[in-house]
Amino acid sequence: MKELIVIIDVSGSMYAMGKTFVVGNVLSTLSAFENFGDEEKLSVTKMQWDGTCAGLEKLIEKCSEKNVLLLTDGYALLDSCKLSKTIKSFLDKNQENFFVVRCGGDSANISATKEFRRVRSVTADNVLYAVECFSDSGVAQAQEEDWE
Repeated sequence: MKELIVIIDVSGSMYAMGKTFVVGNVLSTLSAFENFGDEEKLSVTKMQWDGTCAGLEKLIEKCSEKNVLLLTDGYALLDSCKLSKTIKSFLDKNQENFFVVRCGGDSANISATKEFRRVRSVTADNVLYAVECFSDSGVAQAQEEDWE
């Protein structure tokens, strides 16, 4: 059974512009995949992130070498986490096991990848691409989308 940790950004900006519905759709998709997936079973653990650097640092301590999706619009990631050596170190060590799932139309305008260059990302409607990459144990080398 593959374990997937989903960290959900619940900072203030995530409650604007229909992002709660986007997150709900992503979680429903993952739940359906978890329950009805034909391949090896998937276990999804959900965690809430308050948008603070300290909050994300505590969460990622639990995520080392596990498959992680971070559902965010990117504002909190860029604003509060860009100077964190702990987060940068985690992202460097866990590149194969980490995706940012960009939620909301404005997430394309957040240039967090200037600070976190090696972070793979997908839009919310392509979340299953990330799950497939985890299932293939990093073998899938298809093109990831750029934030810019």
